[in-house]
Amino acid sequence: MLSTLAHHGITLLLVAGWGGIAAGTGRLWLGIVGIRCASQGEELFLSLGMGLASVGYAVFFLGLVQGLSPPLLSLLVILLALLALAGFTRKLPCDPRQPAARSGWDRAAVVPLCILLLIGLVQTLTPEIGKDALIYHLAVPKLYLANRGVYLIPGNVFSGYPLLAEMHYLLALFLQDDILARSMHYAVLGVILLGIGLFSRYQLREHAFPGVSMLVFVSIPSVFLVSPMAYNDLFVTLFTLAALYAFLCWSERERAGWVVLCGAFSGAAAACKYTALLITPLGCLGILWLMARRRVPLGAALGTCALYLAAALLSGSPFYLKNWILAGNPFYPFLYGLFGGLHWDAEQARLYDLFVQDLGMGRGWQDYLLLPFNLSFRAQLDSPLFDGILGPVFFLNLPFLLGKRLWERPVGLLLLFTLATFLFWASSAQQIRYLIPQFALLAIVCGAILTRYRDRRPLLALIVLVTAGSLLFNGYHIFRNFMHVAPLAVVSGQESREAFLVRLIPTYPLYRFVNGHLPPDSRVLLIYMKNYTFLCEVDCYADAMFETHTLQKILRGSASPAQVGAALRRAGFTHLLYDERYLLGGPSPFTPAEKDLFRAFRQQECTRLVQSGPYRLDRLNPAAVGASSIPPPRLNRPGQPPRRGAKRGRQFHASQ
Repeated sequence: MLSTLAHHGITLLLVAGWGGIAAGTGRLWLGIVGIRCASQGEELFLSLGMGLASVGYAVFFLGLVQGLSPPLLSLLVILLALLALAGFTRKLPCDPRQPAARSGWDRAAVVPLCILLLIGLVQTLTPEIGKDALIYHLAVPKLYLANRGVYLIPGNVFSGYPLLAEMHYLLALFLQDDILARSMHYAVLGVILLGIGLFSRYQLREHAFPGVSMLVFVSIPSVFLVSPMAYNDLFVTLFTLAALYAFLCWSERERAGWVVLCGAFSGAAAACKYTALLITPLGCLGILWLMARRRVPLGAALGTCALYLAAALLSGSPFYLKNWILAGNPFYPFLYGLFGGLHWDAEQARLYDLFVQDLGMGRGWQDYLLLPFNLSFRAQLDSPLFDGILGPVFFLNLPFLLGKRLWERPVGLLLLFTLATFLFWASSAQQIRYLIPQFALLAIVCGAILTRYRDRRPLLALIVLVTAGSLLFNGYHIFRNFMHVAPLAVVSGQESREAFLVRLIPTYPLYRFVNGHLPPDSRVLLIYMKNYTFLCEVDCYADAMFETHTLQKILRGSASPAQVGAALRRAGFTHLLYDERYLLGGPSPFTPAEKDLFRAFRQQECTRLVQSGPYRLDRLNPAAVGASSIPPPRLNRPGQPPRRGAKRGRQFHASQ
């Protein structure tokens, strides 16, 4: 127990140090672009945002030159700490402003907010069980560390996604483990709440309910459940919120530094997730619209827009340029028909598009009309039905906007931005998790609604009742998840890490067997094993998204079990780890002939090592004397982390 508590203490100290480095380096940037902040809170929020982008890129550029060795990473951390120290010693000019006064009733939101944050912190200090974290948010940085550099991982298209947030997780794995990575993501939640409070009190002058806005955001089940995991959604939310905050500061204070800051945050958001690419064109439109209203000459307006665009491209383009160079496609693996892409083909691209279109509850005009209702009341976790839970808080609160004719400009900006990005979301991958940046903005609007109705007691009482009921709905789902995870035992040291993972990840016992019993030079083909390759300590391969792709190509090109075995050996595989239900059962993508051939191959060419329920590990028998079985060059050293992670094809998994 003492060792576990000591580990948690070290984790929290490392998170504090990481945050201090980010804040210090961010202060340097604020000084360079000439930002004058209105308060220490505003300075801290903007510094952390710029610092997190800077630290992430420092790790990324070191990876580009194959410098992710322990000595160079240690040197990088030291240099960043020195830069942070220089940033803290630098005196920044300020423009003090008086924030909006809080309502006395708003303080009532502090108690449930603190309770939720404490529950979230407890869950953060548990081993990683998040699907996408085990598939690529942590698995890809782990491989980068093992191979000492950034590269396009064959079979794992997610290594081609923009990975600015994951560069922080690479540091976490270098300094400690997955719990530190989870804690980093959870710490970003605190920065977002600071931003929501600043937005409420400085941009909406009469906003009297910043605490309620924070509580609404944290209580959304999808937000709460993602926050303790090593995902990238909160990084995108932070950069999006900061970009809008900087835009409003520029519109009011009219200093060029705010345009640069807005562009830098817009680019940083796109460097974390493809879904944030829309922010930059919306920023250009916003700048041109505002300057047209002020009758600014066209040349000056275009110059300001060019300054914003240059900052956004400088901040957001490196990951896209990396993809263009390594994969031939800056938006890899998307837009395959236009750019193509290494380790990807037209059939996989077509199936991926179908997978994206299948998310949600339909794409007909009736489905779009019902989308707000379905999102609020019918969404489900771990399901194609939006893969998350929103709750009714926005569905029931936002109609009160119609009761007031005029709203302050920041509210209109938040609503227009949310509408534009929501329409983009509705036409692409309909996963609730991708809307978390919009939830932060709508939470601010909910507080503004309470503020505007506080003098109309009956309507205020109704809004409070609706909000409280929505919070209870959300709290029920949060409580259910907490009871399912049951984190207290593992956090206190009464339950081991192994027992915790066995309890919550059905495939983990097989991964544990692979780690403990296979020779270090083994290479495992994973098929429908959820591809949690972060948990696997030997070299392994899985096809991204559609996991039978490689095996089906081999089966279709083979006339006998011996030919199947020979093809697998030529690919360097020594073992197969798979879920029989999805390989030979009803959901299998195999034809009857392919199933028969695989059964014959398994009987003649393999030896079963272990089976746990539907999960089975087979060893490929040695090749016959004289047979050719020359494995290809290996990307990973024996005993290093697995080659790649991917997702299941026939079962639902979230994706970026």
